[in-house]
Amino acid sequence: MKVSTLYITVSFCISILHGITLQSVFDAAGPGNGYDKYVVLEQEMIYTGEVGVYEGDVFIEGNGAIVDLNGGLGIWIYAEETLPANLDIEFVTIINGGYNGLTFNGTSTGNISNCNFIFNQYGIQMMDQTNISVKNSNFIHNYEYGFAVRGTLASYDVSHSNFWENAAGDCAYNENC
Repeated sequence: MKVSTLYITVSFCISILHGITLQSVFDAAGPGNGYDKYVVLEQEMIYTGEVGVYEGDVFIEGNGAIVDLNGGLGIWIYAEETLPANLDIEFVTIINGGYNGLTFNGTSTGNISNCNFIFNQYGIQMMDQTNISVKNSNFIHNYEYGFAVRGTLASYDVSHSNFWENAAGDCAYNENC
């Protein structure tokens, strides 16, 4: 009896220390509110790791949660004309990305609202023929740029957002930003 109690206690402590992976919550999410995947994060919870969206319409309801990328690639969205992908995300703080907090590639689309991007290489980076909207978000202490665009075909709208202390600049990297 005591061994099983000890095992449960140790397992619980390890899960708290390592956090819940973003991938596990993403995989467990089902459809909802018109989205193919409706991911709900818990308030004051830290999620770890990264996730890729390569098909469908995805919503991440952050509720003030933190996603700690632990130096990983971040949350990336990739689409092609024949296989569209969209990410709408709100009320999430994304930290410690070894590359980008969010990456949009191909023909992917997205709406980012009320999010924080802190201590990533780039807060958000988009390229190719992507189309995103960013509003009411903060880009703070990213190691390169807060918001970066590669190429001239990507389109974006950034409104009511703040940029502080991003090492290489707030919004740049290419001629389209």
